Amino acid sequence: MKCPLFDFPSYRYEIDDWESKKKELLKQIDKQEFIRTELQSFETDRQTNDRSYIHDLERIIRPTLIEFCEEEQVNCILKDAWCVKYKKGDHQTVHNHRSFGYSGILYLQYDPEVHTPTCFMAPWQNPKTNQTSLSYPLHIKEGVVFISLSSTHHFVEPNMSDKQRTIIAFDLVPIINYDK
Repeated sequence: MKCPLFDFPSYRYEIDDWESKKKELLKQIDKQEFIRTELQSFETDRQTNDRSYIHDLERIIRPTLIEFCEEEQVNCILKDAWCVKYKKGDHQTVHNHRSFGYSGILYLQYDPEVHTPTCFMAPWQNPKTNQTSLSYPLHIKEGVVFISLSSTHHFVEPNMSDKQRTIIAFDLVPIINYDK
């Protein structure tokens, strides 16, 4: 009889009234400075100080975060958020965000016909094949928020399209109540 020892949660939500919220976010993001360094094969505003859209983002995804916190039975704060733009050929190497908490991706500009979602790596090898298992979230489209454990290794395959792929990534840190 199968007897699982671990749960590996991930969550998928869709933002209501996405088109108007997308326009609002893009208007703010277009004002940001984006940087491409030698170590990055994408453009991001993560290294800049002026990410004024974070307040709008927080307001827009608040109902989603409330739903997530209720479902996961945890209280979290939005610790950080940043935008990443993937032009043709751009990609993201394998990485994770931190050893605890949760990380999310809001797919801002995304065409499921030509873009691939973020690829997640299982934290252990397949016992039958000794290979790393890879998994892509299902039904990804613009306005989808996908949340997983921050410690999960993930990457983005090269954008093979002339259409830009834009996401907002964010970290959620649990509020620890030491009185309980």
